[in-house]
Amino acid sequence: MTRDNLRKRHIIKPLDCVYCLEQESCSHLFFECIVAKHLRAHIEEYFSSQIGSCFESVARFWIATKKCSVLNTVSSAVLGCPWKYRNAMIFSNTSWISISQVLRLIRNMVRNWAILSSESDKDKLMSFVETLTRSLQKPLAITCG
Repeated sequence: MTRDNLRKRHIIKPLDCVYCLEQESCSHLFFECIVAKHLRAHIEEYFSSQIGSCFESVARFWIATKKCSVLNTVSSAVLGCPWKYRNAMIFSNTSWISISQVLRLIRNMVRNWAILSSESDKDKLMSFVETLTRSLQKPLAITCG
């Protein structure tokens, strides 16, 4: 993890998860944290598919790239955005307000990646973006930290 490398350089940052204050690890950040579980639930509900709770379970969809290209794009955003937002909190002192911040980041990333996708994938990705936008308009019952 980045903070482990910073510690080696004598730059001390806490090793707790910025979202839930439990011990942070790659597995925790991407799969075990309450934020990760909530984000994964969005994907699983939309795609009616269990993507799993470890890197290997997500990777099984990456093998079938053409068949699962939309799911792979969305899961990449769902894995990448909590990491990106975590780094903003650690290194840029960005404040945590709610999971909506990470969901907006995911929505914007998927929207940007849709531009680079094939037409059929673009339509499916934009449908996911619209679904995420609708869910952001509802109050979310998750708080962290």
